Amino acid sequence: MPATPWQSEFKRLWSELVPPFGQAKTVQGELIRAIGRLSEEAYQNHNANFDQDHAILCQFLRDNLKDPTVFSAEEIQHIDEWIDRILDSKRPDTSGPGTCFSHLAEKVVRWCESKKKLLPHDLDASLNR
Repeated sequence: MPATPWQSEFKRLWSELVPPFGQAKTVQGELIRAIGRLSEEAYQNHNANFDQDHAILCQFLRDNLKDPTVFSAEEIQHIDEWIDRILDSKRPDTSGPGTCFSHLAEKVVRWCESKKKLLPHDLDASLNR
């Protein structure tokens, strides 16, 4: 199945903004890294290692994606619902392309596309993943 435009853009952003180890230096990169790490944990480990660090990544997504300059009130409501679904870590939804992970990844790409100027990200000392 060929990649959709947002999936191709996600891969490009990952390669340009996400370091091999540790947190990204930009908000855009950290958003890409956050949803990528959360998706990886769900799909590869069925959330067996889901911990406080994953909750921190969810909060980072929530704090930054709920942006009314980018998303409508309805979209922001969906963002909250999808993050809540990820936080229900005992039952990760890895059923296919319509999961909360893919929806959020698409929203992250859209947010990044709307914020062309890279925004500095203050590293979170409590985050170990």
